[in-house]
Amino acid sequence: MKVSQTIYYLDDDIDDLDFFKEVAESLGHTVKVFLDGSKMLFILENIDEKPDVIFLDVHMPILNGEEILNVIKRSDNLKNIPIVMVSGAYPRKMVRNFLDLGVNYLMKKPHVNDYKAAVEEVLSSYLDNQQAV
Repeated sequence: MKVSQTIYYLDDDIDDLDFFKEVAESLGHTVKVFLDGSKMLFILENIDEKPDVIFLDVHMPILNGEEILNVIKRSDNLKNIPIVMVSGAYPRKMVRNFLDLGVNYLMKKPHVNDYKAAVEEVLSSYLDNQQAV
């Protein structure tokens, strides 16, 4: 199992995209960020090499994270890509719904000072689980 991951991150907040990219790249990962869910889906459906994990912001304009998650999980070519949902809060109903839809992890949007620790925790959990399989 390779340690370096190719990560896609979709968020409508440019600052969050920049923080995430900076942190994940400092941890040795390759990151492609997206502001537009339609563009990310188009690229996913038209490239051969898929990302190792996708981070989706829950609250997005036009196509929200849940809608994009549904498209990914219904696609035979994409459904096995691990998904991390990112949100500022997770009401119980939302958590249950995401788990039912096949989300692998839920990450609470951290404050800027805690961003690196939050990303490290999710990615190390993901890597530990992948190596155990």
